Amino acid sequence: MSAGSPEDRRGRPRVTVAVAFKLFDKRGRMLLHARTLDLSTAGALLHGVCKTDVGETVRVEVSRGAARNPLSLEATVVRLQAPTPASPDALPGNHGIGIRFNDLSPIDETVLASLIKGART
Repeated sequence: MSAGSPEDRRGRPRVTVAVAFKLFDKRGRMLLHARTLDLSTAGALLHGVCKTDVGETVRVEVSRGAARNPLSLEATVVRLQAPTPASPDALPGNHGIGIRFNDLSPIDETVLASLIKGART
């Protein structure tokens, strides 16, 4: 692994799982209801597009199941992914929003790790 590889920058391994997320702007307006394409305790790639910008602070709600309140976390948009029409990977479903979680408490990180583990099984 080179020093500039995505794995080094992320610091925590991402897992391909589909977990329900809601993305909200600073005013509390819902921007996107989506599922993750991949997820770690550091961030996520959400499937879909919405009006947002790289660097924007957002709030995400992670579903913990019908019997529990969602996990609410602050995050920063770090990447907007859209297929390039001329590229061979320009297929539906390649749209995404990369987010990095901000200042997770140890409890939030533990809950998120548990959600990832549960989604893998």
